[in-house]
Amino acid sequence: MALNDNSNLTGGDDQQQTAAYIFDMLIGLSSAARQTDLTFLAYLLEMAGSEASRVSEGKAPSGAQDVPASKRAAR
Repeated sequence: MALNDNSNLTGGDDQQQTAAYIFDMLIGLSSAARQTDLTFLAYLLEMAGSEASRVSEGKAPSGAQDVPASKRAAR
């Protein structure tokens, strides 16, 4: 589920939709990094993409279990 623009990415909008948008952007950036032999940067982008994918599927963000629920919304 990708967004065509970022007009819906404000405030308390749906985390899953935002994460899906970020995932789509990261895939393109990672591909560009790989094509220009920026291996470590591509790796970092892929790791961020993996996290965005998890969140877009409704899974809790990594590390969320370490943060009290009352603090998660404030991030």
